[in-house]
Amino acid sequence: MPRVTAIPKYEAVRTTIEGHRVYATPLGLKPSVTTILRDDSKFAGWRKYKGEKAADEILQRASARGTWTHDGAEQFLTTGEHPPFHFSYQPFYNSLRPFLEQIEQPLLLEGAVWNSDNYAGACDCIAYMPGDGDQPTLIDFKTANKPVTGSKLYGYELQVAAYIKAANFVYARQGICIKKGLIVVALPNKPFQIHELGRTDINQLYCHFLEKLEDWHEKNPLPENYPQPMSRGVA
Repeated sequence: MPRVTAIPKYEAVRTTIEGHRVYATPLGLKPSVTTILRDDSKFAGWRKYKGEKAADEILQRASARGTWTHDGAEQFLTTGEHPPFHFSYQPFYNSLRPFLEQIEQPLLLEGAVWNSDNYAGACDCIAYMPGDGDQPTLIDFKTANKPVTGSKLYGYELQVAAYIKAANFVYARQGICIKKGLIVVALPNKPFQIHELGRTDINQLYCHFLEKLEDWHEKNPLPENYPQPMSRGVA
């Protein structure tokens, strides 16, 4: 089977309802993957431990560096040009750069995906990596000050499994059936950390994600009537 060379890019309207991030999709209003996996009790405990002001500052810094690094990756994969130097965030991009240069062909950057299992999200990248054959890889970029392990890494694995299943649902007509996921963590002034998920991993993780999804929907019913605007372009 020949490689798929282009797929549509969707941008779903995103909003917040009662503190939950949700997307308006062609299938209706769907909670985001990150909302489903968020542990509010742990988050509240962490904020209390750090203090509200310190916690806000940490979150803002992490969000800013993540956004800048993601934007830099998208710029390079779109234009071949690296982003302008940034004193604070450059060490993270420098970590990620060797990986970006390995990517053979990006198909999708920052695109909305959803699933009939009742969730949605935005995946960072779908691309062909060396040795991929006729099916691409879904890639999730992260930033961290130290290597990611334990429950945090497992949460990222659940995210990627959910994104893969959603991407396969959205792009089934294009012949997309992703069987590999990569979590790539940019570490300041260190080589990137990479974690690979194969087909068996993805299926097992997705079963656990569905349990969390079912529990979330039982506790958080969403309104049925909501506008469903979507915009579409070709990636």
